[in-house]
Amino acid sequence: MFARWLTRLETVRRAETAQERQAIYRFRYQIYCKEQGRDIGGVHHDTQTVWEDDDEQDFSVHLYTGTPEDISGVVRLRCWEPGQIPRHEFELLSLHVFPDIERTRVAELGRLMIRPTMRGKLVVPALARAVYEYLSGEFGARIAVAFCNAGLVKHYRKLGFRPYAAPLVPTPDCLGVALVTVLSDLDFHRQVGSPVVGQVRKYFSAADSKRDLDRYGHLMVGESTPIESDPARIWAEIQAEFLADVADQPSFLQSLPEKTVKLLSSSGFVLDVATGILVTKAGFGEREMYVILEGVFEVTDTEGRRLRIMSKGDLFGEVAFFRDSGRRSASVRALSEGKLLVLRRRVLEEMMESDPHSAAQILFGMGRVLSERVATIGQEQRLSAAASGVLVWEDEPE
Repeated sequence: MFARWLTRLETVRRAETAQERQAIYRFRYQIYCKEQGRDIGGVHHDTQTVWEDDDEQDFSVHLYTGTPEDISGVVRLRCWEPGQIPRHEFELLSLHVFPDIERTRVAELGRLMIRPTMRGKLVVPALARAVYEYLSGEFGARIAVAFCNAGLVKHYRKLGFRPYAAPLVPTPDCLGVALVTVLSDLDFHRQVGSPVVGQVRKYFSAADSKRDLDRYGHLMVGESTPIESDPARIWAEIQAEFLADVADQPSFLQSLPEKTVKLLSSSGFVLDVATGILVTKAGFGEREMYVILEGVFEVTDTEGRRLRIMSKGDLFGEVAFFRDSGRRSASVRALSEGKLLVLRRRVLEEMMESDPHSAAQILFGMGRVLSERVATIGQEQRLSAAASGVLVWEDEPE
């Protein structure tokens, strides 16, 4: 069965010509700007391309599936020789935490994107295997780093990446999570079902894995990372902070049955957020929801005007969850250090099949949050109109 799976993988090509790279840059624009509404560097609206100077440097390698006329997936590798990591990336990804980093070949995986109609198919495994072949077989890297928005962490995990001891990465439109893969770590690749297990065996020995994990392993465990994904720890925190005492106006989690909350906590993860971090940006396409476990957060509109302040127990991100476009309706920034429980839309969609009763309870709770916000906005508008001397009807006139 595995052999048949391999034969169905998409063919991966390396972009060798300017025409191929231009096709990749146009594909990026379609995904980042038109589909996701992202505000990123390197956008050229006049040519409808996304590219930056690094894309044309010798250390950058572009891989793609499909043809230049019909691309289905792309990824970029920036491959740095020892001591050649640019200062910006070095600081952004907190690479100083890796021992001997200045004497190590390091690669960064980025600009990974798939055409919407090809997601969930065999494009990602094909690109992952091609990436691994290049990094391990040709370039000789020991680790590769990346960063992604919070909702994609579990997808990257399936490729062998996991968070390490680096703070969340601030970006113009969302928070990013820094990730690393130890290329020789056969046990972890096997544990997550990574598509590159065969290549790990091909290029590395058990001694290679032990040496690398002795060097880097402590950076990827426990409280050293900004993400908590252990269901037992998440559940214990929610029990202590939310379920012990229910207020007169119960929060989103407090309004749900304990069994449903436990189910949610087992499928989510918790982010440690620093003061000033932009969690979501208005107009950006993503469907994750967030429950505030600790901290204070500010909600602003597209003009930067404050809409409200949220704190422990509040839910946000539910509007994008329901919208067909998945676009955020407001921006949310941390006004203090905080913790967020991240809930993915796909989890709820799967729950609707496996446990429709619990899914209905969650959707009802989300609907309650939305209705209360609509009522609050309506009340504020009536008060504003009254203060301006405008007649406001409490009931429909006869």
